[in-house]
Amino acid sequence: MARKKKDRNVEGLFFLNPFLVIKRKSFSKKDVNHIKGNISLNFNLFKIIIAAIVYVASFALMIYMRTETGDKQIEVYGYFSIVAQVVSMTGCAASIILLVVSLIFKRNKKWNVAVVLSRIGSIILVSTLAAQLMLSIYSDAEKGYTTAKESISASMVMIALLFVIQPSFWIDSIITISGTTIGTFAISLYCSNVFGMQAFHYYAIVCFIFPFMCYFVNNTMFYAESQHYVEIMENEKLNNEAHYDKLTQCKNRHALEDFLAENVKKWEYDQANVLVVLFDIDNFKDYNDQFSHLGGDYCLKSIADAIRKAFPTPDLDFFRYGGEEFLLFFEISEKKEAPRIIEEIREAIEDLKLESPKGAPKDVVTISLGGLLITDFEDFSFEKQMSIVDKYLYIAKSAGKNISCYNGNLLKHGKVH
Repeated sequence: MARKKKDRNVEGLFFLNPFLVIKRKSFSKKDVNHIKGNISLNFNLFKIIIAAIVYVASFALMIYMRTETGDKQIEVYGYFSIVAQVVSMTGCAASIILLVVSLIFKRNKKWNVAVVLSRIGSIILVSTLAAQLMLSIYSDAEKGYTTAKESISASMVMIALLFVIQPSFWIDSIITISGTTIGTFAISLYCSNVFGMQAFHYYAIVCFIFPFMCYFVNNTMFYAESQHYVEIMENEKLNNEAHYDKLTQCKNRHALEDFLAENVKKWEYDQANVLVVLFDIDNFKDYNDQFSHLGGDYCLKSIADAIRKAFPTPDLDFFRYGGEEFLLFFEISEKKEAPRIIEEIREAIEDLKLESPKGAPKDVVTISLGGLLITDFEDFSFEKQMSIVDKYLYIAKSAGKNISCYNGNLLKHGKVH
């Protein structure tokens, strides 16, 4: 118990170093990028609102400042004030465009592009806000309005912005922090020399506080998101255990129920052609007897892998229906595709060239298949359709095995025989 408490206390400090989080949780590079990307995308809408508010405020101030023109404008409002509003409007506009486009890519499920644009937009927005605020402060210094108290108060506002606007991560932060820190220090030095600003040492302190605050905010948010990501992975693991066969990684009977509940109405609405294929391994009992159950497991796994290789789509509707029985669903555009698909399945297993048990009709492991094309889902009954497919499988078995039966007819080379 004491050790667990100690581990929790140590883990609670991991936000100070993201690399400790990665090491402790054994996150892969893909996991880390996913966490960082999620954080960036989750704040997009908020960042757009902030950028829009600042843009409107800067635009309104620019309109107000145009009451004076030429040298008089600079004399009244200061050179830094004019530059601050131009920087603010330009940076916020660029940030809004990138963040909006990022949301569009996210909606279109182009996650990687969305993340890149979001992070670039974040860098621009954070840098713009920091630069705009600092330039405004130095505008006051230029006119002689800034006191030490006002300088440090305004600088703290800049740092506080980091808590409401998500900064970029690590490499991005180096760019953001370096730019604003060097800029802050350089302009402070300029103001001190030219305008005799007495608050220079306060800005020098800010130059060191700003990077630390960026680091703290970045890593705290990464730690929080990483804990959420761990929960997601654990939930996915539980879901996989409940819906996938552990040996073959095919979906199981429980997943089949969910699959039918989700798709039957869709098939009916789309007037889809759905090919249902049921196959089992010929002489599998003999295979188990000769090569042991471990050999049988290897055979099952090899066959499942071969099917996925033959139909390399991530959303293949592939189920382990029973011990050595497998079930597949295909939505096809043309009915003539059905026989070809069924034969591709049979040939994919034959081409594995797994040694068959003694006494089998062929010297390699084969399968027999039953296939049914369903075109009417108005009164769909899975039990009824499966009894038909099972009957076709029995016909294939009775015809000598390593044979496909489609809609009651035996196939040979993808054609009705």
